[in-house]
Amino acid sequence: MKTLKFIKMHGLGNDFVIIDRRKKNLKINESIIKKLSDRKTGAGCDQIITIDKSSTNLVDAKIKIFNPNGDQAEACGNGTRCVAKILFKNLKKKKIVLKSAAGKLIAQKNKNGTISVNMGKMKEKWTDIPISKKIDTRNIPINVEGFTNGFAVNIGNPHIVFYGTNLNKINLLKIGPKIEKNDLFPKKTNVEFVQIINPKKIKMRVWERSAGETLACGSGACAAVYVGFKKYNLKNECKVILKKGSILINILDNNEVIMTGPAEISYYGEVDI
Repeated sequence: MKTLKFIKMHGLGNDFVIIDRRKKNLKINESIIKKLSDRKTGAGCDQIITIDKSSTNLVDAKIKIFNPNGDQAEACGNGTRCVAKILFKNLKKKKIVLKSAAGKLIAQKNKNGTISVNMGKMKEKWTDIPISKKIDTRNIPINVEGFTNGFAVNIGNPHIVFYGTNLNKINLLKIGPKIEKNDLFPKKTNVEFVQIINPKKIKMRVWERSAGETLACGSGACAAVYVGFKKYNLKNECKVILKKGSILINILDNNEVIMTGPAEISYYGEVDI
């Protein structure tokens, strides 16, 4: 039996089990992922992230992101900030480059303790999201009472964003899975419901693909602000209010998205596998 060491972290309540494999390359399989993710019998988390050595000096580390059911996710904004916090300390750097399935992610340590991540360019083309057929990605005909039609985008992973007013009345447990697994989305999708407070502030709830409702979602916040900026007169710099705090999102002129927020260590742990 082997002992697997991990770090439990969170970004605004969106929590992760992080396994640093740069020195000891332990194999992570579906059984281990499910065991660690379980909130009753394991550490419990929204996602598991592994850190691996980079094969090039241009990248500080590689990361893989796994949902509790074993599926691999392409991107995770809150998780990227958590990994960045570990590497800032380990590598004595204030700027790092991570490689994920979504591409390179650049993280910057700020003087106030927050972490900014360049999440890359937002994509709207139907084949990039992906969607199963050619359709107006800014007007997805999925009807949710009290909300506009969806606006689908990809920021390393797929999202569909709905704007409306009755945010607290949405039954995400019922509606989330139906939209996530809609036939339009061959790789499933993350789902965001958004309410505008003012042009520089929104509230958001999120249903994450293969994870369920989470307290926060960094890439979802990026998608929500981008959609609001393009369609609902939001400013390009906007605060996203979530259940445990807020994230600041900045949409650049080239459609790259900068996400800024906290990352916290909950505890260090180990488990026999």
